[in-house]
Amino acid sequence: MAECVSPILDIVTRLWDCAANRTQNIRDLQENLNSLRDLKRELENISKDVAGRADFAEQQQYSVRTNQVKGWLQIVQLKLKEVDDILQTGAEEIQQKCLGSCSPRHCCTSYKLGKQAIKEINVVQEIIKKGHFYVVADKVLPPMIDEMPMEKTVGMDSMFDEVWKCVEDHKARIIGLYGMGGVGKTTLLKKLNNKFLETSHNFDVVIWVVVSKEVKLEKIQETILNKIGIPKEMWIDKIGTILI
Repeated sequence: MAECVSPILDIVTRLWDCAANRTQNIRDLQENLNSLRDLKRELENISKDVAGRADFAEQQQYSVRTNQVKGWLQIVQLKLKEVDDILQTGAEEIQQKCLGSCSPRHCCTSYKLGKQAIKEINVVQEIIKKGHFYVVADKVLPPMIDEMPMEKTVGMDSMFDEVWKCVEDHKARIIGLYGMGGVGKTTLLKKLNNKFLETSHNFDVVIWVVVSKEVKLEKIQETILNKIGIPKEMWIDKIGTILI
């Protein structure tokens, strides 16, 4: 007889524990939803901070947000939508209570919502932990050549071919173009610049620098250094002098 009673008691105990856990989830539904709502607000604030840092970094020359930041922000957006749905459903369920704060009309639904809220709390906490980035953007190499906008040229082919031969001549270190204003010197230079985009060559980088009548050496140096991707803090000393 004792052998029969023991399994029955074990089953009853398990059923009681299961029922107690379910009842606890139902009672704690409001508390869990409140906790989930607080975590959602925290996640929103952190994601705004991360996105703001990434946006600021990308405004700097040749910087792009890391793949980790991109992926994390995408996960955040999806999770916030899921959390909103749970909070909305939970609020509607709580409004349907008819027999007191711990006896919702649809106990099964409340039980499932309670478990889902607890699960989402854990998930959101993990996402928050992964949202503390030391680096949000990486430096990328600048393009070797920037295409210059220009209209189709007429009557410039012979002059262009002559200058291009000088470019291909490794003995020629400097090529000078001179002439009156408006004869097409700048247009010819643009055509030469764009030629590098469609032709194989031995140059590491092509830099376009505009020099005005009032020469500002620092401005020229800054253009060159930015083009070759040297960080500003590496070429400006504490008093703001360009170090070259």
